[in-house]
Amino acid sequence: MNSWTVAAHSSEELSVKMEECIRTKFQPTLSIVFCSVVQPLSAIQDIFNQYDIALVGCTTAGEIHNGTHYDQAIVCLLLDPDKASFRIFESDSGTGNTYQQAHALGQFAQSTFTEPASVVFSGGFTVNADNIISGLQDAFGSLERPIFGALAGDDLQLNRTLVFSNRTVSDYGLYGLIFDNQRINCQGLAISGWEAIGTVHTITKADGNVVYTIDDQPALDFFIRYFGYFSSGEIQKQSLENMSTQYPLQILKENGNSVLRSPLIGNEKEGSLTLAAGVKEGDLFRFSMSPGFNVVDRTISEFAEFHDTFPEADALIMFSCKGRHSALGPFISDEIKGVYEHWQKPMIGFFSYGELGVDNQGYCDFHNETCSLLLLRER
Repeated sequence: MNSWTVAAHSSEELSVKMEECIRTKFQPTLSIVFCSVVQPLSAIQDIFNQYDIALVGCTTAGEIHNGTHYDQAIVCLLLDPDKASFRIFESDSGTGNTYQQAHALGQFAQSTFTEPASVVFSGGFTVNADNIISGLQDAFGSLERPIFGALAGDDLQLNRTLVFSNRTVSDYGLYGLIFDNQRINCQGLAISGWEAIGTVHTITKADGNVVYTIDDQPALDFFIRYFGYFSSGEIQKQSLENMSTQYPLQILKENGNSVLRSPLIGNEKEGSLTLAAGVKEGDLFRFSMSPGFNVVDRTISEFAEFHDTFPEADALIMFSCKGRHSALGPFISDEIKGVYEHWQKPMIGFFSYGELGVDNQGYCDFHNETCSLLLLRER
């Protein structure tokens, strides 16, 4: 499978580079595009419709291209798989029911291919992303179907995130790129490196991704006392950049694994915390924090081991948490470059508000504060 990447800072530049690729490289059948919310989506759609190239993508909180990253840009991965080896699913139900959308996506994937692999993009700032995983897995009737993807971003405006295809744009949509995994091999790994701190606590009252009490105490008050983090008058809507990079909750799962859940919004009136994904009453957790900049070296090393297992790829897609970017600062550049250099194949990605991927135990889940990588390889 041929692959090529394009980075552009305007739709005009994208158009020129697209024409050059088609003239000198190959005729793509599929494009995956990540771009800033400041970019004109209708103009981007027109470019790919002009060349009859299938399009799917989302807005970002920063763009990744090969071994570097940008702000307010457009990045594009061009591929030429057989059109029978992939399908694009679109669901837009307004504020919607995420579980139902994901279940419909899973049913579509399951009915289309014997062994589907799903790459999912979701709009909606307060979407309970755990429902994406549960909806898909319930439709599959299996925990083993590969699931990758991320929540769209909006340059940390925390206002409106978008997913799009050739002819549609949605702020609460759930779009899926479904590959025939028997023809396009999809392998991935999600790595965090955040370390648990303190004692184990219990979520004693919750509804979806809103936590009302921790250890039978108002969740926001508990958080304030634990870290002294919030300042008066700024609780109602804390920014993702300030909150999620500090002390995400490390939820302890029954299978022995753990996943991170970043706080997004503190509600002073209710005393609640809204997390980036759902939790259940009775869930046990510990707070966690970045272990420092050596997490970059550890991440690169873990992906080196992943490369030893899967050394071949036609293309790579990276989903990196915006909170991770904020926590690591300029060192995020070293992480992106280090991961890219293992394969040195065309790679795009973006900084997201949450990642779907496979952990080192082989479980698909929704994550925060992770670097999640997807390898695509034609069989």
